[in-house]
Amino acid sequence: MKDFVVFPKRRRMIMLSILAIIFTVLGLLFIGLAFADDFREDMVMLLVIGLVCAVFFGLGSVYFIYVLIKHKPALIVTNEGIIDQSSFIEAGLVRWEEIADIQFYEYGGQVFLGIFTHNPNLIIDRTSGIKKALNRINKGLIDAQVNIPAKNLDCDMEELVEVIDSRWNKSMQSDSK
Repeated sequence: MKDFVVFPKRRRMIMLSILAIIFTVLGLLFIGLAFADDFREDMVMLLVIGLVCAVFFGLGSVYFIYVLIKHKPALIVTNEGIIDQSSFIEAGLVRWEEIADIQFYEYGGQVFLGIFTHNPNLIIDRTSGIKKALNRINKGLIDAQVNIPAKNLDCDMEELVEVIDSRWNKSMQSDSK
């Protein structure tokens, strides 16, 4: 059976890139304003906000531009499982036998496709460095180990659910034999 490949929405990635660049520039402006006059104690907060914005949104803009240039799939549904490449903290291949449940949920006004694994630390254990830290933070916010923003996927959600259900059921039937 052929893999079901879903790419990120290009328009959304372009919009996110532009917004990240704007906030990076704002952060740099705050840093500049903090040093424009004689440096005073009340400028420390402006400097901290500027640094946080410049670093956070600067890294975000680099990531979104990379996604636009690389143009790799965000999600691939295969006979082995689901390959998540939808964000910086991508989970990679999550095998069907590792998955306990898959459901859509809403968090912060955004709909996510959540993948719950039998081992709650599966994704954290597979990663290292900054990705491991970000996955730990993510786990503290949401129970699902893999969280894929539905708005970023360029496909019909009903079709995606049908494909996932079909492949997952086939995997469960072949495991029980």
